[in-house]
Amino acid sequence: MGGRLLLALSLVVATGSSVEVQAKRPRVELTTAIDTTPIRAGASVRLLLKVRLPVGVHVQSDKPRDPSLIPTVLTVKPPAGLTLDRIVYPPPTDLAQAGRSQPLAVFGSEFTIELQLSLAAGAPTGEFIVPAQLRYQACDASVCYPPARAEVQWTLRVEKS
Repeated sequence: MGGRLLLALSLVVATGSSVEVQAKRPRVELTTAIDTTPIRAGASVRLLLKVRLPVGVHVQSDKPRDPSLIPTVLTVKPPAGLTLDRIVYPPPTDLAQAGRSQPLAVFGSEFTIELQLSLAAGAPTGEFIVPAQLRYQACDASVCYPPARAEVQWTLRVEKS
């Protein structure tokens, strides 16, 4: 009986520690910007996603050197009339870690992702909502937190040509 009680208490303590670590998961702050004005049918539009994490926190780049690591990925779902031409991630920074033969390719606590979209020539005037989702795994010097997702969107106002 004493062994079962000890096991149950151990599970409660372990679960409490896990919840505590997840409660301290770093939060990402996302800021959108539109770098093209005015926006007109038939033109290209440059969108920016500024990502900020707490100081001392990083995420893996979009192309980690180790395939077992979780890349940072922005998934964009443009509405009808818009085409996603490309997503440009910033250059990664090398982060040396003890026990690894090569450094990690990471994005630091502040970085910007750029999107290039094209509007159809016959796109109507008005508002277009461009939704996206950022998938990332934040890490600090001692721990990597569970992967997370953050929703974001841009509102484009298309003017007459």
